[in-house]
Amino acid sequence: MRQILSVTRKELDSYFGSPMALIFLGAFLAVTLFVFFWVETFFARGIADIRPLFEWMPLLLIFLVAALTMRQWSEEQRAGTLEMLLTLPVKPWQLVAGKFLAVMALVGVALVLTLPLTISVAMLGPLDWGPVIGGYLAALLLAAAYTAIGLFISSLTDNQIVALISTAIVGGIFYMAGTATLQEYAGAPWSGLLRNIGTGSRFESIQRGVIDLRDLIYYLSIAGIFLVLNTLSLDSKRWSHGPRTVPYRRNATLFASLAVVNLLLLNIWLTPLQGLRADLTAQGQYSLSDVTKDMLANLQEPLLIRGYISEKSHPLLNPLRPQIADLLREYEIAGRGNVTAEVIDPISDPDLEAEANQTYNINP
Repeated sequence: MRQILSVTRKELDSYFGSPMALIFLGAFLAVTLFVFFWVETFFARGIADIRPLFEWMPLLLIFLVAALTMRQWSEEQRAGTLEMLLTLPVKPWQLVAGKFLAVMALVGVALVLTLPLTISVAMLGPLDWGPVIGGYLAALLLAAAYTAIGLFISSLTDNQIVALISTAIVGGIFYMAGTATLQEYAGAPWSGLLRNIGTGSRFESIQRGVIDLRDLIYYLSIAGIFLVLNTLSLDSKRWSHGPRTVPYRRNATLFASLAVVNLLLLNIWLTPLQGLRADLTAQGQYSLSDVTKDMLANLQEPLLIRGYISEKSHPLLNPLRPQIADLLREYEIAGRGNVTAEVIDPISDPDLEAEANQTYNINP
């Protein structure tokens, strides 16, 4: 443990020894505030909640982590100090763990800097702190996944810019995989797979205050897989090519392969399991009764639930729009593939408005 903390301390000293860390953290905070107040028009929404912050968190963390991890191994290789590090009495996994903890400490500081924003919102109106605490916890685990990806990519190149761009691209691929547009384009059965892979789609339930243990394990699994690959990548740089090292190389590769496969199988095994979700909202507004869950899970035919919600409704109804959409999503999850939930703004589509009036007798 001492070696790991020594590496972590060295990396933190190098960050705060220059204005680099302050620049990255300041840029992250500035972009977060801009998105929260300007892009999401917080004051026009008329709701005292922190949800817009967590809606953007999976995307914002990609660029923060890419900037923080780009130099971790690439600079060591460019400066020629990686060979010296590998000759020290420190194991490769300890080097990886030390750098990982250093980046996570900086990410933790970045998230702490957003707490005044949360406190300010709480001063404007009643804030449900359960989803907030769950959101920050999930953000840390998501950042751990991105950090592991960034460290692995940084170990593959001696160019920091290449590491930065590559990490952003890979993180963006994980994020985009679960988007609704890509799922619609892929169609069944690929849409379900993409949703399970997407880091953004995995974060959706967390945004509304529902923690799914499968999502948290997924983020930890990504972190574990890429940390193992990072360790293997470093270990391979000090391997000689003599016949005496063949058993060691074979065992190291086998161990890494088994670790990756087991983490993948764990997530596959957890996918169909239900009951691993916890509603953190104060009033349990997304908790379905056992009777409702059983009825939705045992449907004999597909069920379509459509919610008509207008963006131009009365300002007092603004808090209900996200709550209705979120509750419909919980029905869809409980249906295990037999329930499809849609949220439609009839004003934006005249045909759907006419259908609502004529078929369902829904009038504005």
